[in-house]
Amino acid sequence: MRAPVLLCLSLAVAACGPEFELQQEIRRVRVLAIKAEPAEITFDPDAPALPPPVVFSALAVAPDERDIGVTLALCRPGNAYSSELECPGKDGATLPQGELSLLDPNVQQILQETAEAGGGGGDGGSLDLNDPQTRAVLEKGVPLFIGYKASDGSETPEGTEEGVRRLTLKLTATPNQNPRMADILLNDAPLAGPLPLSTELVLRPQLAEGSLEQYEAEDGPRTEQVFYSWFATGDGEVKQLRSLEPVDGKPGEPTIQYVTPSTPQRVTIYVVARDGRGGVDWLSRTLDVGP
Repeated sequence: MRAPVLLCLSLAVAACGPEFELQQEIRRVRVLAIKAEPAEITFDPDAPALPPPVVFSALAVAPDERDIGVTLALCRPGNAYSSELECPGKDGATLPQGELSLLDPNVQQILQETAEAGGGGGDGGSLDLNDPQTRAVLEKGVPLFIGYKASDGSETPEGTEEGVRRLTLKLTATPNQNPRMADILLNDAPLAGPLPLSTELVLRPQLAEGSLEQYEAEDGPRTEQVFYSWFATGDGEVKQLRSLEPVDGKPGEPTIQYVTPSTPQRVTIYVVARDGRGGVDWLSRTLDVGP
């Protein structure tokens, strides 16, 4: 059974009392992001070799920065968000050291089941890329789901989080790449402490050059519009959970406002970049606030 990611629903804020947790706050064990490297599993239509292993890394955090263990598994086809799904568990293939290898027979079996469920596949063996039906399915992209369980070992509701992360299986010669975070800026300079008490700061994420990829969509070429999710430990306040890069004439505002705590303390600020196609990266900065 999946543990609820949030303790209180937004429709029941009144019942939660003053300790209701905002999404950008960190008061318990949380998985803020899971990155796959490479960003998707791709078969090159002109190369017969199997894709390289996908290595996952998780941004798992806790208020006191204690160690968090994360278990990952490739889930079988079905409703990945169902409370009945046990993945990791009986409904998934465990990924040792967070690595998904297509040489793993358990992974091969789930990929075959997934392709068949999507209308592709052959006679129950391995994926046949020469089969026109299989190729058509893979060219559109097949969604896979990676189940995770993060725990600090306490087995308390606050010390455990479970969920799923989507991964695409695709036939393409131009696989998606993860965006690359370069820095977090304050007044056009790298964010650094100590920060002043009770002060509203404007923070700006900075992507590495080349992070905004062009790709072919159904209506023609597009440029990725990267969006950011912001989080912080401590007693300060992240005023906006999300921000957005402007691109190709589309509006966006990448900056956010962060109000520093009123008392001296050490805080960690996290920003997660997502390209909307499965690509992820993040940065964190641990800073002292106050004298």
